[in-house]
Amino acid sequence: MLVRSIEPSDEESYRAILESTTAEDRYCRFFHRVDHFDPAEVHRFVETNPDIAGMIAFEGPVPLGAAHAVRLDAESAELAIVVARNARHLGVGVALLEALIACLKERGFHRLLACALRENHAFEHLAKRAGFHVEQADGATFRWVLALTADESAAGR
Repeated sequence: MLVRSIEPSDEESYRAILESTTAEDRYCRFFHRVDHFDPAEVHRFVETNPDIAGMIAFEGPVPLGAAHAVRLDAESAELAIVVARNARHLGVGVALLEALIACLKERGFHRLLACALRENHAFEHLAKRAGFHVEQADGATFRWVLALTADESAAGR
């Protein structure tokens, strides 16, 4: 499996990943029903942008998944991750998250946050494995937080 930074030329691969997901997967990723993917929205996640870090995974020419972190402030970014339906349980999410975390650390980020629906057990498993903890439980969602530096971890953030 190859995991690398996402590029504008990956637009069709990213779209293929999104289109391979089920309605339930898309609801868990976007928090609302998604029947089609707006080309402008797809493009936004592959274009070069200093406020978005993105990774994509491939097995040969086949796109497996993508992860993004969007800058919230100088120290924090918010995670979004999606794995193609046929690539689940193969370590794709773990590999994407590890690569994204390394990228964020290089850029000087201290915290990675993720909002996930309570019923998104796949993300819960990935988050716990990566060391995230629930910072806030609000109705149907959890706010997960991962300290990216030893200072943040020691401070209990």
